[in-house]
Amino acid sequence: MLKHLMIEEMVALVSPWVENAQRKRLFLSIPEIAGLHPKAVAAHEAVLAVRPSTAGPSGEMTALNDELAQVDERHDHLAKAVCWGIDAHREHCLGADPPERERAATCDHVQPKLFPNGLTIIKASPTAEAGNTARVARLLDEEPSIGEFLKGIPAPGKTTLLHTTQRWIKTGKELEAIEHRRDELAAKEKTAPVTKATIAAARSQWFRVVSAVLSNLELSDAPNEAIETIRGPVLKASERAGKRYVRAPAGEGSSLEEAGEPAVGDAEEAGAGDGELVS
Repeated sequence: MLKHLMIEEMVALVSPWVENAQRKRLFLSIPEIAGLHPKAVAAHEAVLAVRPSTAGPSGEMTALNDELAQVDERHDHLAKAVCWGIDAHREHCLGADPPERERAATCDHVQPKLFPNGLTIIKASPTAEAGNTARVARLLDEEPSIGEFLKGIPAPGKTTLLHTTQRWIKTGKELEAIEHRRDELAAKEKTAPVTKATIAAARSQWFRVVSAVLSNLELSDAPNEAIETIRGPVLKASERAGKRYVRAPAGEGSSLEEAGEPAVGDAEEAGAGDGELVS
């Protein structure tokens, strides 16, 4: 009755073998099935790939979004450090005795070049922020005097405000790279439709691997507790699937067909010619 499991059930059953460190160690400690672990990983990835889509982003996209948020936050802090660092330096110049008015005037000259619209840039999109830091990088190349000026303003860690500005520019490049990766992933996920054929192939691959694991466990001399830890959840899920299938009213088909997944025969046919698994 394994063939009557839903994709989500298949994902949940093999996930511990692949993602749970303790269960993975147990799986690998049983000689009769240890060699099947790479195939179990591949089968798990196959059913993950055809799992019904949800409203939220994929795991990979979520990770990219988290990475983008971290870099964006660093970008904003560095932008404020540069902007406020120049402002603070200006006040120090004017507060000197006698006031360093020429140096303060240079602050007034540099500030609008680096921040023509003040700090509104930190509320812009990552793409706009990356474009702005690229502009700042060009500005430093075109007007070396600005870099020399920033180099004369101390910053934490025995560095200068020029170093902070360079770090700010670097975060812009990181933002651009992450945005590019997000665009590529979005295009890939959008143009990789899940068809009945790919679902059937994934189901067949999973069924053959899990069946091989169960068969090899029958030959294992491992402790009963270890064997049952691996196969127990699978057998219970199979039993539940069998009851669910039997309860389906005549003429209505199985729950797999209702969910848009291939029927039992379809999954077997899709796996034909793939060869048999060996331990």
